[in-house]
Amino acid sequence: MAIAAWEGLSRVSPWVPSVLGIFRLVALNLTDIRILTALTSSLQRMAIGFIGVFMLGIGTGLLLGRFRLLDDVFGTLAMALHAMPGAAWVPLAILLFGLNQWAVIFTVLLGATGIVMVSTSTGIKEVPPILLRAAQTMGARGTKIFWHVVVPSAIPRIVDGLRLAWAFGWRALMAGELMIGSLHGMGEVLNRVAKQRDLHQILAFMTIIAAISLAVDHLIFRRLENLVRTRWGTA
Repeated sequence: MAIAAWEGLSRVSPWVPSVLGIFRLVALNLTDIRILTALTSSLQRMAIGFIGVFMLGIGTGLLLGRFRLLDDVFGTLAMALHAMPGAAWVPLAILLFGLNQWAVIFTVLLGATGIVMVSTSTGIKEVPPILLRAAQTMGARGTKIFWHVVVPSAIPRIVDGLRLAWAFGWRALMAGELMIGSLHGMGEVLNRVAKQRDLHQILAFMTIIAAISLAVDHLIFRRLENLVRTRWGTA
């Protein structure tokens, strides 16, 4: 309904871009080798950054959830990382790494790690006590309870955190590429057409960026989340 209203408004106002025209530009851009190269570069940076988010976020979150002292000391840091917008890390990343792709990857890392740390530690701390008592009754103790009962019980929350981290990381990636214009990527392409004041192309590239994020979320993270919830009986 909203798209139909938008298209109808574009027919009577020269200032409103046509939805069909934007979709045609999207299709045309997706056949342009330069745009496909930019998209591939962005996805490669995102993949590298997300691997770091996965390892650092889950590893640190497990420690915070397992050891109360570490949570008391560093739990606030995890929340601060979660609360900080990804774009706010770009100046620091440039200062540390210069105008290169590692600055963008560092932005993704800091922009998305906090939510994984918080979700993982929360999942560890919210394990139902009845599961722990049942494991103890069966003779499990110490690290066996942690790795075989606590961590598996926290997996749904960990997956939730990873799904949100993808969205946060993708936004941080675009912010980094927008500000570091020397890197070829979707953020750089969007920055270039913005300087040309081409509204139709701006909306077309915004559509591509949003569609890629939604596609990854739907094809990977939503399926993984449904699989985990079904396996753990929480669906």
